[in-house]
Amino acid sequence: MSKEFRKKFLMVAVAILLCNSALLAQQLPLFSQYMMNDFYINPAIAGTKDYSPIVIGVHKQWVGMKEAPSTQTLSGHTSLYHGQMGLGGILFHDKYGPSSEIGFKAIYAYNIFLGSRHNHMSFGLSAECYQYKLDQRNFDPTWYDDPSLTYLIEKTIIPDASFGLYAYGTGPNNKYYASVTVANLFQSKMKVNQNIKENKMVRHYFIFGGYRFEFNKKNKKSVDFEMEPSIMIKTTELTLPQFDINLKFFIKQDYWFGVSVRPGDSFIANVGVKYKQYYFGYAYDVTFSDLSNYTWGSQEFIFGVNIGENARKHRSFF
Repeated sequence: MSKEFRKKFLMVAVAILLCNSALLAQQLPLFSQYMMNDFYINPAIAGTKDYSPIVIGVHKQWVGMKEAPSTQTLSGHTSLYHGQMGLGGILFHDKYGPSSEIGFKAIYAYNIFLGSRHNHMSFGLSAECYQYKLDQRNFDPTWYDDPSLTYLIEKTIIPDASFGLYAYGTGPNNKYYASVTVANLFQSKMKVNQNIKENKMVRHYFIFGGYRFEFNKKNKKSVDFEMEPSIMIKTTELTLPQFDINLKFFIKQDYWFGVSVRPGDSFIANVGVKYKQYYFGYAYDVTFSDLSNYTWGSQEFIFGVNIGENARKHRSFF
């Protein structure tokens, strides 16, 4: 990567992070296997499983590009009062070049029936707090006297919240789910530079839904093959929507593989395996945007354990 490109890339990244304009991109981390850890996307999912999942995730974006985005997460949730309520938490660390975030989300959800015991609606709220840091000491801009730069290490604490709705079916022929999330609910201000009057987080919207089709079902406990199409729509109040079109296949509920297409951006392939209550997943993103000249893609690993999973209950991930 040329020095001139690195300069321009860094300046664009700083402008995105510090400026509230129509050029503002998504400020939240990007994931490839959110289908396997939908709790990170929507707080309403807390307590909606038959077990208590704990998931570690590592996402490395734009591999081969220096100081590219990297995200690590640790999440877990459980149900209370026979599934009527859910509690959970998420630890996360996100780093992108000179900027980084580290924080925690505390999550509460309430679950109700929709007409029958196989149809559910959950409402979730997360209280969030994280430290944002911007290290400007090594900046080498292509122009000077920029009021957005101080050439110092700046830190600030940012509180915020997210709200989610989650509708899902648990019947034998009722494997649907639909999720709506509003993140950065309060659009908290980012006090990292006194020379800029308006720095703030931008409200994000996530709409996610899908259906799981079962084939060769022998009994209530065993399904040979499953197919699950889904779609994710991501947008902010300042950007156009981004779509993910996903198709995932499950074999005997213990192996899976799938593909996703992010039009205009990337193609994603993922595989995984489950043994007892443990599972591992890997995803690889092939970038076909202009960034493909500087990176050979992105990678993501997840490792999870479903504490309290009972073989007598359904073992679906959703």
